[in-house]
Amino acid sequence: MEKIEMKLFLKMFLPLIDRNKGLAALRCLFRHTIALHIRKGETLFPKNISGTTGQIIMVCRGLVNGFLQDNECGQINIWLGKEGSIYICKVQNNLRQENLNLEAVEDAIVFLIDYEDLEDCYQSYPELAELFYSHLLPCAMNDASERNIIFRLPDVASRIMRFQKVYPGLYERLPKNLLLSYALCR
Repeated sequence: MEKIEMKLFLKMFLPLIDRNKGLAALRCLFRHTIALHIRKGETLFPKNISGTTGQIIMVCRGLVNGFLQDNECGQINIWLGKEGSIYICKVQNNLRQENLNLEAVEDAIVFLIDYEDLEDCYQSYPELAELFYSHLLPCAMNDASERNIIFRLPDVASRIMRFQKVYPGLYERLPKNLLLSYALCR
């Protein structure tokens, strides 16, 4: 990782780990973290490549649109990632594999952490399991819950109001097509 990515990594994880006991765990996590830059308008992967399967995705800087690529339905927007957002792309119970991709709405830096690698690290560093279950998982679940609430509100005004509360400042920054997809749910 470059210097800027290392600073972002430390900014994100250092407050969550006990500095006296957890520095070795933090080094282990660092070794299993990939930092990727995505330029505005670019996608992380070519069409129908499922590179995010089994990954924990963390947005460190910028704004990304997470979408499923489906041959039948085309692009299905499912996740709006702002700084600090987390998405866990893990297939459960042999359900069909997600072809989640990311498109940068603004220049972005994202971290990818392989879920299985992280689980392997739990053996030597149980504080990483604590980090996952006390921070990463709840953040991802809260984000999914808020999106679910927005999508189910009965009218456009309520959806816009909730969207602006959950994503302060993003309403003005999003292109119209994404606003329609997330805030207006069309």
